[in-house]
Amino acid sequence: MIKISLFPILGITLNLGNMGELFNKSITLVAVIFFLLLLMSVLRAIFRKLPNDLPLVAVEVSRIPLVLMTCFTGIHFLLPELPAAGLSGIVQSLHSALTVLILVIATYWIVQLVNQVLVYGLKQYAEQSEAMWDDVVVPIIEVIAPLLIYLVGGLLVLQTLGVDLSKLLLALGGIGFILGFALKDILANFFSGLVLLIDTPFSFGDVISLGDNERAIIRKIGLRVTKLYLIDSHAELYIPNGKLESDSILNLSRPTNHYYYTVSIPIKGDVDPARAIALMQKVVLAHPGTMGDIGQKLGVIDRYYGYSLPVLANEKRESGKQRLIAEQQVSRNLDNVETALANLAEKLGFMEKGGLDGEEIRLLRGCYLEICEMIGLELFSDHFDKRRRPRLVEASGSGEMTLIESIRQWYKTWITDPDLFKEDIVMLPRYWEQKLGLLKSKANKVFRVVNNPTGQETRVDNLIEELRSWMKESFKSSRNEWQDPKVLINEVKGEFVRDTTVKFYIDDIKLEHCERGNRIKSEVRQELIWHLRQEYLM
Repeated sequence: MIKISLFPILGITLNLGNMGELFNKSITLVAVIFFLLLLMSVLRAIFRKLPNDLPLVAVEVSRIPLVLMTCFTGIHFLLPELPAAGLSGIVQSLHSALTVLILVIATYWIVQLVNQVLVYGLKQYAEQSEAMWDDVVVPIIEVIAPLLIYLVGGLLVLQTLGVDLSKLLLALGGIGFILGFALKDILANFFSGLVLLIDTPFSFGDVISLGDNERAIIRKIGLRVTKLYLIDSHAELYIPNGKLESDSILNLSRPTNHYYYTVSIPIKGDVDPARAIALMQKVVLAHPGTMGDIGQKLGVIDRYYGYSLPVLANEKRESGKQRLIAEQQVSRNLDNVETALANLAEKLGFMEKGGLDGEEIRLLRGCYLEICEMIGLELFSDHFDKRRRPRLVEASGSGEMTLIESIRQWYKTWITDPDLFKEDIVMLPRYWEQKLGLLKSKANKVFRVVNNPTGQETRVDNLIEELRSWMKESFKSSRNEWQDPKVLINEVKGEFVRDTTVKFYIDDIKLEHCERGNRIKSEVRQELIWHLRQEYLM
């Protein structure tokens, strides 16, 4: 063993006997780093072909931190092999410094993974999910998770530097107790926010009515306050979660976006009430923005809509007609699918008794696939990957108008409405594509059981009935008779004047920056006055 004294005064001696082993370990470290970079390049090439970019982002976020941590970890293990004596103090300091660097990089890396992969993925899921809790959970995770990670990373760094954490944690506990007592109102609002999360009476974008009858849109449920947008005031309102959780809330968007409006119109006291009611019902029904039987609306729209409008009367009338025709096709397709699902569920109620045999399973599968074709879905099997189960995908094209195609035709026609704002033209397709995504997901969920009902043979009819109920109640609500316009005649008062009350629903309160209802109400009033005067009824 050869030793060379470099600095006799400092007691540092160079040991040349370990040079070979140090060289070998250094080569191994370089090889590991090279392999890691090569692996990252291969994974990037593979993940770029995936429809979801989350794996690719995870690789991009991890590339530099993993290389740095590997490099510093390798140096950390190479330090004991340094061929010098008398450097124990310096080596120990380098050990601590490298450990701190590794912890800092690891903390930063985990935070980036949480923000750019986990939170981003959860946001995508929340957009495609009809559940409301995830819309609230994701912002909370986005705020709290990085703070907790930085806190844990900071404590580990302090521990590495030799700080006694027991005293620090004890001090933090005392501070936490004092802060908890001092900030009890804030904590109460925080837990009220959690209650709103678990049993929320609204979701983001819902229109609610406050105590003073002022309408507001839910913008964000925060950790302490909920942010509302006041429609009439064009201002933001921040309400503590504790107050919002204890107050009564009138949600104008539930169960549907069809809001109820009332208009009072005076008519002559000596006119035939039946004649006035018939005319007024036709006028209200003719407006394309009010609810009612689509066939009847199409029958009166040319005769009773647009005559009092100062501008764009013909354009608005034609756009309204085309939208109603498109919605009529949607209603037909939806009724056909719902009826087919109800019939299949009823048939399964008898077939399930005693279990399903192979022939019955094939019959069930065939019937369900026929219904899926009506929806616009077809069976897809990956011949190159036998391990993947067959699934339903959107059909490439068919001769008949499917439910999915009719939905798209409907909202594309709707966005030609000259009264819609730019935000509506963006929102409507996004809203219905999200609904279609949910429909595909739920149809696939049922298909997985239909394709292999083992263990759930007696519950297939329940799953099919749940899909039918969701389509009827949550996918697109049908126009019902109770939504037809109603005209109430009051007693004659004054100089032969009789008041009438006209009640009607509008199609979507959220459109036109939540002012659609007021516009339609004004237009209905104008049309009623114009036609009543033409018939000398007022």
